[in-house]
Amino acid sequence: MHHRLRGPALAVLAGALLATAGCSEGSPAASPSGSPAPASATPSPSAATVSAPPSTPATSAPAPAPTVAAPSYDCVDTGAMAPEKLAAYLVRLKSSSGSYGSKALKIDGDGLKFEPDPSERPCGAVELTLSRYWVDLTPGGVSSGVPGSSRDQEFRYALMDRPALSLGPQDGIVEGSVPPGSLSCRGSLSVVHVGPEIAEDDLPYDLQMPTSFSAAGRGAMDVTVKSDRALAATFVPPSAPQGC
Repeated sequence: MHHRLRGPALAVLAGALLATAGCSEGSPAASPSGSPAPASATPSPSAATVSAPPSTPATSAPAPAPTVAAPSYDCVDTGAMAPEKLAAYLVRLKSSSGSYGSKALKIDGDGLKFEPDPSERPCGAVELTLSRYWVDLTPGGVSSGVPGSSRDQEFRYALMDRPALSLGPQDGIVEGSVPPGSLSCRGSLSVVHVGPEIAEDDLPYDLQMPTSFSAAGRGAMDVTVKSDRALAATFVPPSAPQGC
């Protein structure tokens, strides 16, 4: 016997099918085993581990080198010294070289050199006088001391000039102190002193002529002047005394 489905039954069946289709729409697809397929997890960039660069150890700044203070010295005030006391101070003033017996004041063919010990130097410039004399060589009764000379000779002094000198406070050769050039029969005597002029009787009475000459010093020789106010003196001999 055949059975026929009537209209209401078809409607119910259609509705059930639609309901089933509606429930499955938009739902995750089922896996073949009937379980939902797991979603693939993508790691977040923030979750990734970023390795930090290796830390550089801090470098400490080098300690500054200790500063060594230069020694300080007290200078000598010469402003109120009498000429004799000033002369005694300058004569015994030692040289900066520290050598035994060295003098801070020395004059030669290059001029008056001033190189005082730092512990005894004057506070300011010191005013001195330079008396310069011509030394004229003529035939006479004093031996020249020159090998090969066939006759005796004598000399006489003639004042050339008496300029003032300013000594210090800087070291070096004092301006205006260079002895004049010599001639064949004329030399010069330069005397550095303090106070009034030096008497001619205090000048050397015996001058020996050198046997050789140096290019720098022009044969200049230290000589002694008897005055207590004389600080230094040099004799630049004639350039050709043999022919005088």
